[in-house]
Amino acid sequence: MGRLNFSGAKIVIPVDGPAGSGKSTMAKAIADYLGWDYLETGALYRAVGLSVLDMGGNLNSSEEATFHAKNLNFECRKTSRGWRNYFNGKDATEKLRVERVSEAASKVSEYPGVRKALLSFQRSFGQKRGAVLDGRDIGTVVFPNARLKFFMDADIETRIQRRFDELREKGANFDPDLLGEKLRERDERDRNRKEAPLKLAMDAIRLDTTNLSIDEALHAMLEKVSREYGQPIDLV
Repeated sequence: MGRLNFSGAKIVIPVDGPAGSGKSTMAKAIADYLGWDYLETGALYRAVGLSVLDMGGNLNSSEEATFHAKNLNFECRKTSRGWRNYFNGKDATEKLRVERVSEAASKVSEYPGVRKALLSFQRSFGQKRGAVLDGRDIGTVVFPNARLKFFMDADIETRIQRRFDELREKGANFDPDLLGEKLRERDERDRNRKEAPLKLAMDAIRLDTTNLSIDEALHAMLEKVSREYGQPIDLV
């Protein structure tokens, strides 16, 4: 498998997009292929939401949510099971993906105090070696000066189906109609919030994954990385 022939230190590649667009899958794939670090920034907001829920707090209180964000104990680690998210020292990867936590994350992410508290954590990545971060405002707010940015997208029905498939694979119980409705509501909230809304950065490369396989999308993205940084990569 090919690698860039440099460490990528201080290089960060943002991968933004709505839920179900494939941004996390592709960001992980790029990080693995290049041997770089990875951060699912949405998991940070999920962890804040989970922290509020676990403490029986009020998700409608920006002060409470900001307190939890400022005191968040979170780490994204590469393990034998792939990239895993640790919350308060415990593997919480699956717990962070349940629907009530997803909804809590979308809610707390609206608060400026929460976003400010998590900003420095996100910007600490990429200092020792390259890093790939996925989220909704990585290319517009967190790393606006990144040389190469991606924005993943797909039609809404494809994204809903991907979420169905993900939950079925995990054996989770869910209401398909309600899940689709919630994803549409989350799209609306993320795109129209006042603080760091989800949008395509003017200099980002938009990639529609509706009809692309993972290998096809990875090939296209790695080719852009190779060209941008003038480094050879043995493409998939």
